Amino acid sequence: MSIVSSRPTITRSELENVLDSLIKEELTGGNSVKTFESSLSELLQIKLSLAVNSLTSAYLLIFKALDIQPGDEIILPSYFSSAPLGAMTLLGAKAVPVDIEESHFSPSAESVKKLINEKTKAVIIGHTFGIDAQISRFSDCGIPVIEDVSHALGLEFEEKIPGSEGSFAVAGFTPTDIITTGNGAAVFTKNTRHFSLMRSLRGGDDEAVSLDCTMTEFQAAMGLSQLTRLQDFLRIRREIAQVYYDRLRLTPHKSLFPFNPNSSYQSFPVIFDASEDKVLKYWKTNSIQLYKPFPKTIHEHLGLKSMDYPQSDRYSKKLYSLPIYPTLTRKEIEKISRSLAKFI
Repeated sequence: MSIVSSRPTITRSELENVLDSLIKEELTGGNSVKTFESSLSELLQIKLSLAVNSLTSAYLLIFKALDIQPGDEIILPSYFSSAPLGAMTLLGAKAVPVDIEESHFSPSAESVKKLINEKTKAVIIGHTFGIDAQISRFSDCGIPVIEDVSHALGLEFEEKIPGSEGSFAVAGFTPTDIITTGNGAAVFTKNTRHFSLMRSLRGGDDEAVSLDCTMTEFQAAMGLSQLTRLQDFLRIRREIAQVYYDRLRLTPHKSLFPFNPNSSYQSFPVIFDASEDKVLKYWKTNSIQLYKPFPKTIHEHLGLKSMDYPQSDRYSKKLYSLPIYPTLTRKEIEKISRSLAKFI
């Protein structure tokens, strides 16, 4: 049987919580959603949070709060989730990709500043793969910083909680994220005016005209159960990563950063010193699925030239993630690490 590239960690108790929320006949805007929001606020230490049905919806609420208009520009890394693009398209805003640095999968502050003009309304920065993006570098850019913490839930960077430094924060809960609600996301802010506007637009709390993007009760019920095991998820991912690092030293291939006991290891990114055909054939023969975290860059989505985004382009083509998730068995971990050591 093939080892899949990613698998959500869902237990019987979580499914029972979902069933219980359905029995209560409150599918949206009930107690589970409110409790999940409170738990997320406590985790990130940001008082105001909203649970929504997707990461694109989370970005859309933020853009509406910032009064993004057609033609306005938003800067984001080219090696990044495409979720913000859908929200920008709906509003007629322009995505402005910027290439990333090798060291932490985010752009330099200097490269962002060069792109800022009178149309620029925000910059999106993510802690990709749970690596500290050092948000403070962007504090003097003069525009709102939207901090994506999807890969950094439960972490601390130099005693700072991810999400605490940006004007807004977002977190996604897809099956490949640290915790999952099947889909869904959350948006965070410290600005009460922005929060009130986003809550009204989200819907679920009153009869106002809204975008109707509230998270369902059964999604929130699953999220609450997942949050109770967040630190266990992180511990297991780190233990698996340590095994991979030990085997990786025996090969010419490399991970892009040294082992970090404070990372989330949402993915285990590896650059293989081999052609794509050789990589795919070898791992398929060993019945192990790899995946490319961002196989299509933002600049490719926009039809821009790859030569202007060399680092992002390289990673989208050459970077793979080994399977790394809490439900991997010891036998599966050993098979993956043994295959890694033999891949020359």
